[in-house]
Amino acid sequence: MQRLEETTRAATAGARYDVRVERNVLVPLADGAELAADLYLPDAGGPHPTLVSYYPYHKDDLIGSLFEYARRYFAARGYASLLVDFRGTGGSTGVCTDTFDAAGEGKDGAEVVEWAAAQEWSTGSVGIWGMSYGGILSLAIAAQRPPHLKAMAPLYGCDDIWRHFVAPGGSPNCLGNYARESFMLAMDLAPPMYQDADGRWLRVWKQQLERFEAGDIHSLRWQARPDYDEHWRTRTIDIERIQVPGFFVGGWRDIFPEAVPDAFARLQAPKRLLMGPWVHTPPDWSPLEPVDWLYDVTRWWDRWLKDDHNGVDAEPAVTLFVQGCDAWRHEAEWPIARTERMTLYAAQDGGLTHEAGAAASDVYEADPAVGTAAGLWDPLGIGVGYPLEQSGDDLRSLTYTSEPLTEDAEVTGSPEAVIHVALEHGSELHIVAKLNAVAPDGRSTLLSTGWLNARHRDGADRPAPIEPGTTMELVVPMWATSYLVPRGHRLRLSLACADFPRIWPTPENPSIRCHIGTGAPTAIRVPIVPPSPSPQAGPPLSRPEPDVDRAPWIGAAQPVWEIRHDAVDGTARVSLGADLTLQLPTGARLAFAHKGEAKVTPSRPHAASVDGEAAMDIRMAGGEHVQVDTRSRFTRETMLLNARVLVDGRVFFEGRWAN
Repeated sequence: MQRLEETTRAATAGARYDVRVERNVLVPLADGAELAADLYLPDAGGPHPTLVSYYPYHKDDLIGSLFEYARRYFAARGYASLLVDFRGTGGSTGVCTDTFDAAGEGKDGAEVVEWAAAQEWSTGSVGIWGMSYGGILSLAIAAQRPPHLKAMAPLYGCDDIWRHFVAPGGSPNCLGNYARESFMLAMDLAPPMYQDADGRWLRVWKQQLERFEAGDIHSLRWQARPDYDEHWRTRTIDIERIQVPGFFVGGWRDIFPEAVPDAFARLQAPKRLLMGPWVHTPPDWSPLEPVDWLYDVTRWWDRWLKDDHNGVDAEPAVTLFVQGCDAWRHEAEWPIARTERMTLYAAQDGGLTHEAGAAASDVYEADPAVGTAAGLWDPLGIGVGYPLEQSGDDLRSLTYTSEPLTEDAEVTGSPEAVIHVALEHGSELHIVAKLNAVAPDGRSTLLSTGWLNARHRDGADRPAPIEPGTTMELVVPMWATSYLVPRGHRLRLSLACADFPRIWPTPENPSIRCHIGTGAPTAIRVPIVPPSPSPQAGPPLSRPEPDVDRAPWIGAAQPVWEIRHDAVDGTARVSLGADLTLQLPTGARLAFAHKGEAKVTPSRPHAASVDGEAAMDIRMAGGEHVQVDTRSRFTRETMLLNARVLVDGRVFFEGRWAN
């Protein structure tokens, strides 16, 4: 088959080679499927250590545009780099197994690793890396233990998609999850952007559309499984099975701030952890504290794939950014061994004290619109969504606030709230616990959040009924953070029954009685890390080169994040999305507009919804004009999807799906 090949001159500092690209290399799987891949090679004699990334986000458009610069960076430093489309997506044949099928996708990825290791351009030493879904698959592939895999570098990944994204604490994800679904519907309906001469691209596209014609929609399957059942257990990655060294990258404001350091802590192999103040974007794209992660990861590859004893394994294992004081620090381990637990108890009149006071209780009427200031769970990586000032949400929550701190307190680790509560009205109960820092002028900053569906109070595997009026002890794990709270500021425990649009509202607005003081002490346990008597010394972090084009395919990009409140009926609307234009190396041009909007009215929480729309306008290299338009409506229990595909103004495909 004819391949598109190109050679470009390396331009970044430290580059040793020009880069040669072979587009649409086909990787055969044992069951007959062919996975489409792009191969980046040093334009020099081989063989070379090899890096693999594996995604459902299309090498020829979306994920290809995001990490084109990274693949060229690695190739210019002596690595063969392979970007592969999942089976049944992009240019790959076969049937896509399911969304977040760690076992099936991991097995395919392990086959890709072994195929790559056997090629003439590979030394047989392979590393796996990727961001988000690619980070999850890095872990899933490593857990398969392919013999030629020598190291991994997962960015913003997790080992248990249900616990960390679909339903943290059993509370179902709202806007972030369903915005992704409406986005993926358009992606899955789009044609492969690489048009080969013999028409394979069209045959692959028609095969992929046959799945939709048969009603095989991933979204309709996972939404029917709200609890942690066998479906989700088989999608959990066993970190303890991984034997290769791992370089973990995460962000305190990402969608996986707890999952990344937790996976790092459980890996029993040489490992590194880099945690910055980032949302779901590559660290060198961040407007806050950008870091040249490619430099650090390349040193990792050099150590484990080239056997270069460069000292990386002797450096501190953990590098983290402490928010509040905005400083980087090295540590020897995670969790940090010198951590002390400070317990603060909810008290009468809204206090938060070091000792449990007299027994009392507070009644709270839930507001389903609480949470709009808490930031976005954005799996699409649009680069916005940091938490806003929290005072508005605090006023609509049940809060307990400490006296001003007499000395600085560094909160680093995973807090935990213990709530003694009875459901007085309603059929469902979600408890959302937030730890905030309150400045002397009253400004409230979100440090960490935890969610718990009271049905899952005994663990995700054992949902239990809720008896109205019966006091329950709810232990609410909160996500990891690192934040220095200055003296004179206060700590605040903020309790609510909603975190919109991060989780779905309950059908009714519950009323709860929170018990405090002796006998039923509602409290928060805060991890406090004192200064180290012997600080860890390590290399300084590298900053991104300012003149590097990190988006060579992207012509324009505009993120969308809107928060609106109706002053008449209190309706809250939160939107996220992006408009972008890609000029692709295949010669195609893609304009993509996507938006998801979550809406809830306080008097009608059962009617909360997410509306999604996506439009792809594609000018193929062969001249075809392809338009993909999707519309979707989601509630907590139902889903309606509509889609139309036009080719040169004529209907090529049309579908409607519902549950």
